[in-house]
Amino acid sequence: MELRDLSIFRNPNIFLRILFLFLIVILPIYILVFTINHTSGSILRNEIASSMESRISSYSELIDSEINHIAQLKTDYLADEDLQKLSTVSIALTQYERLAAIKRLSNKLFMFKESSRFIEDVQIYIPNIQKTIRASSYLEPMEEDEMLMIRETNANRSPRIVVWKEQLILALYDPPYSGARSNFYFKIILSPERMKQTLVQITAKEDGKYFLIDNANTWMLSNTSSGVGLAADFQDVLEGNTFLHGSGFYNMSLDEQSYLGAYRSSKYLDTTLLVAVPERQIFKVLNRFTYLFWFLSIAAIFVVLFFSYRMYLIIHRPLQVFVRALRRVEVGDLNVALRHDKHDEFQYLYGQFNLMVNRLRELIHEVYTQRILSQQAELKQLQSQINPHFLYNTIFMLHRMAASYGLPDVTRFTDLLGKYFLFLTRTGVNEICLDEEWKHANVYIEIQKIRFADRIRIEWPALNESYRKIKVPRMIIQPLIENAYKYGLEKRGSNALLQVNIAKTQQDTLLISVEDNGSELSEANLNHLRSLLAEGMNEQEITGLINVHRRLQIYFGVPFGLQFERSELGGLKVTIEIPNRGEDEK
Repeated sequence: MELRDLSIFRNPNIFLRILFLFLIVILPIYILVFTINHTSGSILRNEIASSMESRISSYSELIDSEINHIAQLKTDYLADEDLQKLSTVSIALTQYERLAAIKRLSNKLFMFKESSRFIEDVQIYIPNIQKTIRASSYLEPMEEDEMLMIRETNANRSPRIVVWKEQLILALYDPPYSGARSNFYFKIILSPERMKQTLVQITAKEDGKYFLIDNANTWMLSNTSSGVGLAADFQDVLEGNTFLHGSGFYNMSLDEQSYLGAYRSSKYLDTTLLVAVPERQIFKVLNRFTYLFWFLSIAAIFVVLFFSYRMYLIIHRPLQVFVRALRRVEVGDLNVALRHDKHDEFQYLYGQFNLMVNRLRELIHEVYTQRILSQQAELKQLQSQINPHFLYNTIFMLHRMAASYGLPDVTRFTDLLGKYFLFLTRTGVNEICLDEEWKHANVYIEIQKIRFADRIRIEWPALNESYRKIKVPRMIIQPLIENAYKYGLEKRGSNALLQVNIAKTQQDTLLISVEDNGSELSEANLNHLRSLLAEGMNEQEITGLINVHRRLQIYFGVPFGLQFERSELGGLKVTIEIPNRGEDEK
């Protein structure tokens, strides 16, 4: 048993060889991708960390520089002449001088506001005039709690950003000699939106998040929230990390996602700037290699499956198709043809099979044609047994006797009857013009009119001149009309209708339809008629309509013949389809 198992590996079959080749290709790829992932992860992490540290340092210094610029401007404005006059000696000023000073001070505050993109508004409340002067207007006096807030925040020598009624207030130190603590109150309102517009550029490339946080955890600016309050979900992050001083890197979880972050604290403003980038964004390129690795692994499996499937398509499936075709021929279905697009042995085999089936079909058609010809010969033999001269002379004598006795109806009837038998007993002629066939069918209808009088209404169109010379087999229209009388109209008491139409199609064929409003046609009878056209008939069934259908197919080809369907009138509709071609085109 062991020797037999070892022989499998000494002489492996195709499956084992493909499996070994698959492993030889896949294992080095696995090792290579693992090494690339490990090395690339470390390199990417270091590069991203270095880039984030550089950007955070730049933007933190930018904010400190902007705040320092605002502090310098405020120091210059504290000694402004108009501000000092309005806050100390405004009672000695005339009304015009007071308004002019307010106007000049308002313009200076406007320049102050426009000097920094972070400033949203600048306000100075002067108790002596009971007005709050702004950059473009002035307001009513400040509330006591607001003045108390300004006195307390401006007493600190270090600049601070505080929150007052959803506003960011820049608190700057007021020197005692300036008089700002008693004579006026200087209020600088920062714009959170403009500051966010500056900070959003830090993470524009990585689609990350930024947080500018007060170290006292009283306010926060971020692209994750619209206000200035500290978000509840970020409070949990602050409680689990101690990055409030200095600078460095950290890992954090926010919104159920992992982030790689960097932070830097500002001693000048007592704030911390944090930046967090999604790890999926950082390792996006690395993940592509991982996906490529799995793709190659799956692709190798599919290669083996594809090879097996191709073997099935190339050999096994063509054999199955060939066997099914042989079984169809075995049960008598000769309407089968095989097609093989590949230039191989199966194409030759399928071609020979198609030739065999076509030859069988031709032989069967020849046998059937011989049977039709035999029946036609029998018909001619019966016709020849009738002495046409005796028949014509007899009908002619009846015609003259009716005319001599003044019987117009009998005279007309014998005239029609003579024409009818003259057409039937013509021998040696198998094809005629459509005009002759049309006239013969009309003679038959006139005879039936005499028989049924006004019980049956006939709609009979005139034959177009262009159709008159078309060659057709004899007796193809009259049998259809006779069938309509016999099975559809005779049993109707009144209001019987026979409708005959002829029309040309877009495919340049002629459609001659005979339909009635008889009520005896059932779905079973209609389906039986259709099956007679599609299936091979025995000798007893090749009569009437089926005989017409077979003769049309022999004369014009298989696509032409009769079609059976239910008429809109309620009875049977039989349609003859023949090609629209003249005598020279046959």
